[in-house]
Amino acid sequence: MDTLDYIAQKFELNLGQKSPISILKTNRTIMAQTLAELGFAVGAEVGVARGKHSELLFQNIPGLKLYCVDAWQGYGGYRDYSTARLRAFHKDAVERLANYNCEIVEKFSMEAVKDFEDGSLDFVYIDGAHDIQSVINDIHEWQKKVRPDGVVYGHDYKRSTNPRVVHHVKDAVPAYCYAYRIKPWFVLGEKGHHDGHYREGTLSWMFVKA
Repeated sequence: MDTLDYIAQKFELNLGQKSPISILKTNRTIMAQTLAELGFAVGAEVGVARGKHSELLFQNIPGLKLYCVDAWQGYGGYRDYSTARLRAFHKDAVERLANYNCEIVEKFSMEAVKDFEDGSLDFVYIDGAHDIQSVINDIHEWQKKVRPDGVVYGHDYKRSTNPRVVHHVKDAVPAYCYAYRIKPWFVLGEKGHHDGHYREGTLSWMFVKA
């Protein structure tokens, strides 16, 4: 069974409906478990920070080899963390991931991506700079590194007009999928406890590499 069919069966989806297709009953842990069920074993995470999500992937995907890509340096947009805080994040990530099959790639995304062969990854998880140019660049370049039937996905599917916290993901992903005729593609999230709507902070996005 190919990846799309497996996802459709597991989450009871109609792949013929208009994208984005909502997968409401999922979160990052369930997504990691789904990758494990698919037999995925080699991935990259772009935007690691303290390494908490990287650890979650290791805890749910047996035998995983993960490339953890982050410059741990300041850049314009998203959040203006101090150098000291970013170095503390780096130290946390190195310590947290020390006992896993993890390769720390301390580079900016567009520099790091050049080190990977096309089609060499089962999946990539994108959670780096959230301005529209960076999101488009990350999707466009990293999807090349994912094999056909692999998964391209990322975090923070939302938008913000706050100049101090830039979030263009909700604009960048639909534009990219429209421009490159990618369908179906998915929005992943959990329903709120009271009103039945998405809880904004938990949303992710995903498509399967053709």
